[in-house]
Amino acid sequence: MRPEGEQGRRALVSAFPRPVVVAVPESGRVVGRAWLAEVGLADTEVSSEHLRFDRRGGVLRVADVGSRNGSWVNGVKLGARDVTPLEDGAVLRIGCTIFVARDAQRCFEPAPPFAGLVGPFGLRSVSDAIAGLSKGHARNVLVEGETGVGKELVARAVAAALGREEPYAAVNVAGVARGVFESQMFGHVAGAFSDARRAAPGIVVTHDGGTLFLDEVGELDLDLQVKLLRLLENGEVLPVGASRPVRVDVAVVAATNRNLDEMVERGAFRRDLLARMAMVRIRVPPLRERPEDLFAVACELRRRAGEILVPERVEVEAFERLMLEPWGRNVRELDATLAAAHRVDPEPGLRMWAVEKVLGERPAPKSALTEETLRGAVDAAHGNLTAAAAMLGISRGKLLRFRKRKPSL
Repeated sequence: MRPEGEQGRRALVSAFPRPVVVAVPESGRVVGRAWLAEVGLADTEVSSEHLRFDRRGGVLRVADVGSRNGSWVNGVKLGARDVTPLEDGAVLRIGCTIFVARDAQRCFEPAPPFAGLVGPFGLRSVSDAIAGLSKGHARNVLVEGETGVGKELVARAVAAALGREEPYAAVNVAGVARGVFESQMFGHVAGAFSDARRAAPGIVVTHDGGTLFLDEVGELDLDLQVKLLRLLENGEVLPVGASRPVRVDVAVVAATNRNLDEMVERGAFRRDLLARMAMVRIRVPPLRERPEDLFAVACELRRRAGEILVPERVEVEAFERLMLEPWGRNVRELDATLAAAHRVDPEPGLRMWAVEKVLGERPAPKSALTEETLRGAVDAAHGNLTAAAAMLGISRGKLLRFRKRKPSL
């Protein structure tokens, strides 16, 4: 394994056909097929002299030097005289190989899947945080991330790291009716309300010694938040209608796709509850922030569906198209897209025509930037500027410079 610095090193991460980290060549060097072969990427579609790298001034740039099959950055083919910036997160395709440029790559070996989560490079911070739990004493963990990133899988992994796999209760806070939340969670005594003919211990007590997973905790009403605070502060619950609290020992893993810090400032979430809940915070990055993981994720999703996805049966243009999508619903949306593509094209593999049938044709890159087109691209990319730049066929730097000139953006 190559050494990993604290700040990381500039590198190219091969996303397809297999995960490999390649050091960026020295400035002025022309590379091609032999350069790829050195790291085990055999690609006959790459010319012997294909790309030139330029690192002068600390900015990484690439230029196609007249290759037979061309080069693409963020889905845009490089012209004969183009010297194009290769910014952090940029997608570079040459031949049948796709790289993601990284300014500060820290891990140089792909990580194996863990707890059902697949991320050769982009989930290292998550796995490191979970591994660190067994060494500490934190029992309350907050898992943050967008819809579809796998927060419940992370919660399961947290429970395992704490040695509390069972009993395990998963509660979707948004799915529990407000009027019954307290009795379902904390229990009630007989006669506490009209339908309470007998006492019930509640979810928390029945999972004493285990883990309580609270999904969508940001949806919890303020008056119910104080009830949860008692559990986190004192390790006890007060059943509805009871005069004495019940001691419990549970690990609480909460998950949200909302910004709880922002909610605290607006008065929509209790500051003291957030402090207790977030003894450890684990952020699960969205899929669009880790395009280098996409093929590994796609292979796992298709494996679960009973199909083996092999690179030789995947058209590189089709996969590049997937890598340039913003994936607003993350892995869940990718899974649905792959399943839909398989329905329209049941043959093994993945082809561009099937991807376009599902996603539609990708809009042609626009050479002229306007406030309207930029705002539309940023909205479509859910605020991710690298993805928005790819949609517009421009570099992220150009997008940032345009925004700087337009304060309203």
